[in-house]
Amino acid sequence: MTAPAGRPPTTVVAAVALAAIQALFCLLPGLSGLSYGLAGSIGAFVVGGLYLFLSAATVYGSVQLFRGRDARLLQVVGLVLVAVWLVNLVLAVVLVGTVDVLSVLLLVLAVGVVVTTRRPEVRAFAA
Repeated sequence: MTAPAGRPPTTVVAAVALAAIQALFCLLPGLSGLSYGLAGSIGAFVVGGLYLFLSAATVYGSVQLFRGRDARLLQVVGLVLVAVWLVNLVLAVVLVGTVDVLSVLLLVLAVGVVVTTRRPEVRAFAA
């Protein structure tokens, strides 16, 4: 199904919506890490900064995709977030001994962003 002229296809809108949820969930640990960092933890400050960078890159990639300019940035950020949430899930299982439901949800969101940005209609729109 093709969208009317000037409007993005529904798959693009879905990818941007999934990415927006991901950006929010990157923003929360980023701000938390920065606040711990300001209290004296350099490691938390660095990790918080990286989460904030991923959040900003997700937002920027979403805007680029929605405007029809580029889908590659959102794909790359999505792949990085798949790795981040997978490591987070593995650490939860190894250190705590239980499956973290939020990590599973965020991993599914990241995979959803990557899958939707690789669809042919999304690539055609962003070309």
